Amino acid sequence: MMLLWIPLLFLIPFGFIWMMRSNAVGDGCCGMNHASTATPQGVSSGAEPMEILRQRLARGEITSAEYEEIRRRSVR
Repeated sequence: MMLLWIPLLFLIPFGFIWMMRSNAVGDGCCGMNHASTATPQGVSSGAEPMEILRQRLARGEITSAEYEEIRRRSVR
């Protein structure tokens, strides 16, 4: 009977540490990913829209034609 408690004594602290580490990484509650709070990589949260547009073009996320169209729309 005593042998059944030994694995349980190791699993409880391991599970507690695992839950605390998963929250510290930023997964959110219950392992849900809160993508709406994250900023895109390489973009500061206070960047101007045109700077973000230039950075997206530099990273290859948008083409030159898309860049020009978005820039024309935002200037109006």
